[in-house]
Amino acid sequence: MPEAWEMGNLLEVVPPGYPEEARKQSIGGKVVLKIAVDKQGTVIEAIPAQGDPLLAEVAVVATRKWKFRPYIRDTQKVEVESTVTLEFIAETGEVRTPEAHTGPLRLRVSAGVAHGLKIKDVEPEYPANARSQHIQGDVILAVTIDKEGNTASIKTIQGDPLLVAAAIKAVSQWKYRPYVLNGDPVELETTIKIAFHF
Repeated sequence: MPEAWEMGNLLEVVPPGYPEEARKQSIGGKVVLKIAVDKQGTVIEAIPAQGDPLLAEVAVVATRKWKFRPYIRDTQKVEVESTVTLEFIAETGEVRTPEAHTGPLRLRVSAGVAHGLKIKDVEPEYPANARSQHIQGDVILAVTIDKEGNTASIKTIQGDPLLVAAAIKAVSQWKYRPYVLNGDPVELETTIKIAFHF
């Protein structure tokens, strides 16, 4: 599994200490480990793939204590293999690790994916004052859909203010089927385009 995807499932991080011997010799740089994560999200294997052996040794010990959200494929928990990258900065003694995701997971999806999840649609009404002024065009909105499938926030990207108000009124009533990733509902970000034309 690509590292960026698996790090999105990272729940707990134990940062490694900086080895004193490595600090004295100004040894730093990136360490890449190949990891295997079991069905419960526990790291069962961590093998150095790149980096100084002194740094890799403490990286392996720390990474074996990390915890991931179990990965689910076709409703079944499965083991996954990935990589993890840590950066050791000799000048400061700092070790940079991926960040754990404790808050709600939010994915960005295409308008097509979001449309496929829609279960309640409300057509926007063409505002009479916009029609009388011959105002037409597209309204583009940035929308966040919460874990229950409701439109949690709506921001305007483009559109005439008269048309935007009508679009927001309609979209705020839309309802979506919750999007489930690895067995858990997640928040979604998407864009919605509504065309107002005579």
